[in-house]
Amino acid sequence: MKFNQTYRFLLVSVLILLSCENEKKDEKQETRNAPVVLVAYPEQHVFDAALQITGTARPNQMVTLYAMTNGYLKQLRADIGDFVKEGDVLASLENPELLREKESLEAELKAKQSIAERLNGIYKKTPQLTSLADVEKAQAEFESASAHWEALHMQIAYLQVKAPFAGVISNRFVDKGAVIQSGLNNSNAMPLFEIQDLQPLRLVIDVPETDAVLMDKGTLASVSFPELPHPPFQATISRIAYGLDATTRTMKVEVDLPNKDLKIRPGMYAKVEMQRSGHKDVLSVVNEAIGNVKGQTFVYVVEGSIARKVEVKTGVRDANYTELLEAAIQPTDSIVVKGKEFCSDGAVVRAKLFTTKVGYTDEKK
Repeated sequence: MKFNQTYRFLLVSVLILLSCENEKKDEKQETRNAPVVLVAYPEQHVFDAALQITGTARPNQMVTLYAMTNGYLKQLRADIGDFVKEGDVLASLENPELLREKESLEAELKAKQSIAERLNGIYKKTPQLTSLADVEKAQAEFESASAHWEALHMQIAYLQVKAPFAGVISNRFVDKGAVIQSGLNNSNAMPLFEIQDLQPLRLVIDVPETDAVLMDKGTLASVSFPELPHPPFQATISRIAYGLDATTRTMKVEVDLPNKDLKIRPGMYAKVEMQRSGHKDVLSVVNEAIGNVKGQTFVYVVEGSIARKVEVKTGVRDANYTELLEAAIQPTDSIVVKGKEFCSDGAVVRAKLFTTKVGYTDEKK
């Protein structure tokens, strides 16, 4: 009885071993018949790639100029295309009511000043004839009238509309004789001029989200305008917005450009080439390893003899390598470089190590 049990156990064990051996032979046979793919390991790569993008020239400063008091336009002293300096009078307004009020206030101010001085003199010589309260009241009324007169004098000065900075008049909105309302307290007031500062110009560039973190102040930029026979401008990034536009997912970058000859006009498009370096501590793979189907970027990783599809997010790309910004990839993973057409998630493949040395491959152990 005991012998029969032992015999049965041995028989079952032999059958299991034969079955496993057959399965291994089948697996080896399937692997030998599998298509060959070339694989490479991800690595750290120093990028020296240029971002080619377009930018738009904008004025260094631009303002729509409004009057700061009411009046009618008596004289225009500037027109479209005129270059002006800071403080130049561009237009003269006239307001008869302000002038009449000025005369009235001047007379009132003189009277209050006279009263305050007279009461103060009486109080000093014969304090019994007036009280300190009367002297202080007269002095307060004089100071109030003086403050009112100074405010009116400033308002009258605003009848001369002056340039806030040096630039060119790019637009004029009113004609001589027009009634002008103050832009300080009237939201519907008519503007007088538009002034643009053209020296220097700001080149505005919208950098995509994937390259935004690679831009820094001082990054070199080569700027050329297709419409100008001028050699490319060599400049550096002057300002970075840091925040991204929620709609376009881009970051505003500005480059200051000299414009002494005023050949660059606001609104012109420019071709910009900016140097960028890769992210730190990020793995990269050769460009041939990256696949893309319907906007989904991926690589194939070979584990043993099985290909596995892994989604990735890419960053900087140069002539040979592409950054992997977000991916479940390790430095020891075998990434399919050539033969992706034979791969699918779970496909059996035979991997050989790919190298940039021409004519050399080594079957992966």
